[in-house]
Amino acid sequence: MRQYDSGLRGEAQAEAYLTGLGYVTAARRYRGGDGEIDLILRDGETLVFVEVKARPAGQAGEGLAAVTPAKQRRMTHAALQYLTEREAFGCPVRFDVVEITAAGLRHVPDAFRPREGW
Repeated sequence: MRQYDSGLRGEAQAEAYLTGLGYVTAARRYRGGDGEIDLILRDGETLVFVEVKARPAGQAGEGLAAVTPAKQRRMTHAALQYLTEREAFGCPVRFDVVEITAAGLRHVPDAFRPREGW
């Protein structure tokens, strides 16, 4: 339960940071297909699918490294489901990662791109 609570706190911290930059929250903890997306926000016209990795005792880079190709694939599947449900194809999208470590919060916009033809 402790890791789960840490994850929820990390997601809240990431959301507060991103909304402070002017992003607008569209969804939290979205589940679709075989994946989950921690946060979905709008950055202007762009839909931003965000993975939050909270590693309070970790080193910078650990959170980003945890977004493996398998995790990216699951996020992409969930994003496709989200776009399908909302008939939002054609809308610009981006996949970001927010990592929270002992070094602080680091936002990595456009952290990865889905495979061609997703």
